[in-house]
Amino acid sequence: MARDALGTSVSAPPRLLVPGVPLEAGREIVLPDEEARHLRVSRVAPGEELVLLDGRGARASARLAASGRAAVVTALLPVHGEPDRRATVLLGVGELARIEWAVEKGTECGAAAFVLVTAARSQRAHVAAATARIGRLRRIAAAAVKQCDRSVVPEVAVPAPLVGLLDGRVGRLLVARPGAAPLTADRLPAGDLTVAIGPEGGFDEAEERLLAAAGAVPFSLGGRILRLETAVVAALVRLVDAPSS
Repeated sequence: MARDALGTSVSAPPRLLVPGVPLEAGREIVLPDEEARHLRVSRVAPGEELVLLDGRGARASARLAASGRAAVVTALLPVHGEPDRRATVLLGVGELARIEWAVEKGTECGAAAFVLVTAARSQRAHVAAATARIGRLRRIAAAAVKQCDRSVVPEVAVPAPLVGLLDGRVGRLLVARPGAAPLTADRLPAGDLTVAIGPEGGFDEAEERLLAAAGAVPFSLGGRILRLETAVVAALVRLVDAPSS
């Protein structure tokens, strides 16, 4: 909740996604049906201030038009809520509800992308569910961006085997592993990174060999065994906003 100069509580303007539309001062932008519907339900009146996001980093302040279905851009805004370090999450597929939770909270914690992994220990039914609901997972990421006031919607990639994913990773590769050494400041690599988090039961021996061959640095998330969705949050909190060595 923002406050004005007198200390009075002031509601923040609604944040709306308008993907694929150039944000330019003075431009009238037709709002997506879902966003216009949300404004009606929230009883946002014409003339009230909005924040528009293109989902790729562009932000703008705007005013709701009289029709309630369009907004007029008043000024461009700087990127907000994005960490300096880009962190991609390689996430072993588990139960859909856990993947949904991981994507939502991981987005809030600053993840740049989620690449779902069809791991050896991922159940076929869970992989099928995640594949079928990839659109929902992307909508969850988009909603989380608006909620936490970020600027960029993380990509959510369809499940694929680990062997085909490591060559395209971003930055240094890390893998969360129980019993490994903690990731102290002197062990934290500089720049962008990819962090691999296995499904329930972790990656199997063949997958661990693939990770090791790719130069993965193992690290511990503490002295307890975490569910995959909790591990995503714990890893990102340690990695995304930590200073580079």
